[in-house]
Amino acid sequence: MRSPLIIATALAAALAGALTGCIEAPVAPVGPSVSPFRPAAASVDAKADDAAQRVLAYAAAQVGRPYCWGGTGPRCFDCSGLALMAWRQAGVALPRSADDVPKKLSSIPLTEVRPGDILWWPGHVGLYAGNGWSVEALDSRSGVVFRRAPKPHGAFRPRLPASVEPLRFAAR
Repeated sequence: MRSPLIIATALAAALAGALTGCIEAPVAPVGPSVSPFRPAAASVDAKADDAAQRVLAYAAAQVGRPYCWGGTGPRCFDCSGLALMAWRQAGVALPRSADDVPKKLSSIPLTEVRPGDILWWPGHVGLYAGNGWSVEALDSRSGVVFRRAPKPHGAFRPRLPASVEPLRFAAR
C-alpha cells in the first residue's frame, strides 16, 4: 500500500504539469533518425527579424538549464515558460500554457515558419531556431536543448507591439 504522502505528491506533480501545459516525456525521439522540419520561407520583415534575434538570444542562453514544471527561469524552465520569457525579451506577452498557444495566438502555415516562431505539439511548444532546429525545454532528463525539430502540429507567430525598437549593434 502506498502512503498518502506519496500519492499526494504524485497527484500534485500531475496537476502542475496539466496546469502549465508542458509534457514531461520527450515529444519525439532526439537524434539523427529524426526527420527535421524545414520550412521553405525566408523572412523579409526587419522588425520581426530583430524580435526573433532577441527571442533566440535569450532562449539560446538558457540551453543547459534544467527542466521543471511551471518553471519560468532563471533557475529552470518548462516548455511554455521558456517561450514566454524569451518572447518577453521582445516585449510580447504570451499565454502561460502550451495548450493555450493555439487558443490565443493566430496560426501560420508551416511553410512560412521563420526563426523565433513558436512550434506547437499537443502539450508542448518550442522556438524555431532556423535550418530545421528548435530551442526547447524538453523534459527533466534533457532540460533546455537545441534539437532537430520534428514536424510540429502547428506554428504560431506572436504579434509584435508597435513600440519594439530594432536591435542596435556597435560598429567595430
